[in-house]
Amino acid sequence: MTKRKTFLLAVAIPLLILLAMTIKPQATVVFGQEIILETKAYDPTDVFRGDYVAINFAISDVPKSKVDIPIDKINNKNLYVSLRQEGKYYVVDQVSETKPKQGVYLKGKFQEIYNEFNGAGGYRVDYSLDKYFLEQGSGKELEQESFKGGLDGTVKVLGGYGVLTGIASR
Repeated sequence: MTKRKTFLLAVAIPLLILLAMTIKPQATVVFGQEIILETKAYDPTDVFRGDYVAINFAISDVPKSKVDIPIDKINNKNLYVSLRQEGKYYVVDQVSETKPKQGVYLKGKFQEIYNEFNGAGGYRVDYSLDKYFLEQGSGKELEQESFKGGLDGTVKVLGGYGVLTGIASR
């Protein structure tokens, strides 16, 4: 192989890898089903990344009654959270180890067990949808809106993968 072909190959491989990393998020934005999730916001700025709203989705707190998986099988596992529409919002319907054949679902990982005041308890699930970056200077304003009544998160979902496409006050 000539030096020129070797050089072109060395440049092309990293570029192809970077392009491949954008396919799943872009396909989700273009072809995914749009759903609305209830959120709570906090911490509106970051010195290094600019203004953003770190959000907590209501579907991140999953009651034990929705999980039929033994506790020892939950840690560090990818699980599938089936969602159903309840009024304007999508809520947790069921959690399973296998990918649902139909319906709206998100792939997530259990983070921890939590206890509610009533003792029912549940699980905290991470969907990797926790930050939304904003125009400079608009984070504080959005934070104030969230404290008045919360925010709605618009998420595009395709095959269990979700992309947070927008947040707005209720």
